[in-house]
Amino acid sequence: MGTRTTPAPQVSAPQAGNPASSTPKVVVTAPAFAEYAGAGRRGRGEIVVDQHARALDEGHHAHVFYKPLVEAIQVAVSEPDPAAVLAEAAGRAELNGQARAFEEVAAGFLPWWRRLRATPLAVGRSAVDFGTLEVSVAPHLAFRDRHGDEHVVLLHLKEPPLPRDAANAALRLLERCALDLQPGARPLVLDTRRGKELRLSRSVSVAKLDAWLAAEASAYLTHWCRTAA
Repeated sequence: MGTRTTPAPQVSAPQAGNPASSTPKVVVTAPAFAEYAGAGRRGRGEIVVDQHARALDEGHHAHVFYKPLVEAIQVAVSEPDPAAVLAEAAGRAELNGQARAFEEVAAGFLPWWRRLRATPLAVGRSAVDFGTLEVSVAPHLAFRDRHGDEHVVLLHLKEPPLPRDAANAALRLLERCALDLQPGARPLVLDTRRGKELRLSRSVSVAKLDAWLAAEASAYLTHWCRTAA
């Protein structure tokens, strides 16, 4: 899942004079945490190593690869010709594989957005606290559809399809932060290259999903600490 221009996972410094903050927090974005939760053993290891690399290097490839595309999408949804905005972003791409990625995302995103006939909305940001791990939740978009329903959206920008477990993790994080993001809005993850909407099934047990997320947060934190340089 491609990330927004949110910070890389980091360790927050404890606040002076506050005993409760004596243990530094590890901060990770919702897309990165969701990918970790939905990945297999090898993939999880690669994700955590990559998160450490991002935290140490502000110029890391992962910080800049999708950033101009996300920014272009956020502009495009308010423009009369969104395709032109995304084409311009692809034309400015400089990194290896970036132009192709932008074109594939546009090919899936634009038909989806046109079908919606939606109105873009401002969206907030929030975080879900799992003790020493904080998952920052910053949707890429929010919109009101033609029926008047509102939605908050995280975009999956990467080439491989998003696993269902990863989508469920992201959707539940959005749901838990709803009051801060856009009260009353429905959570949505969009697999942009395929123009595919992913939502939480009504058959999903929220209690079991929350227990699983807490277990994944504990696993991520242990993985992060054991992988530290």
